[in-house]
Amino acid sequence: MAREGTRSATGNSRPRVFPTVPVTETTTKKRATANTGAKRGPKTTTTKAAKPTGVTKKKAAPAKKTSVADKAKGVVKKVEGTVTGNPEKKAAGTKKIKGTDGSKTKATVTKKK
Repeated sequence: MAREGTRSATGNSRPRVFPTVPVTETTTKKRATANTGAKRGPKTTTTKAAKPTGVTKKKAAPAKKTSVADKAKGVVKKVEGTVTGNPEKKAAGTKKIKGTDGSKTKATVTKKK
């Protein structure tokens, strides 16, 4: 809430003047009309340029799968955290189960044909 009398007390008691924007005439846009001028030829269609040969897109990295051993270790960590009441160990166990703990797991190997 504003206190009364503060502007006059601080010496900023000049009247507040807000600049006004001068009003000018509005101009109307010219409307588009039907083409009654010179006749035009038939439209030409453009074709896409062929892609250069030898350029290929990068393929996505193979998906990482969490091994059964890592999942078992994660469950053990999670239970250990629950028993001791340590939320950090529980979170570490969950990450281990999901495979997002940063440890290197084997990626699925795809053979090239």
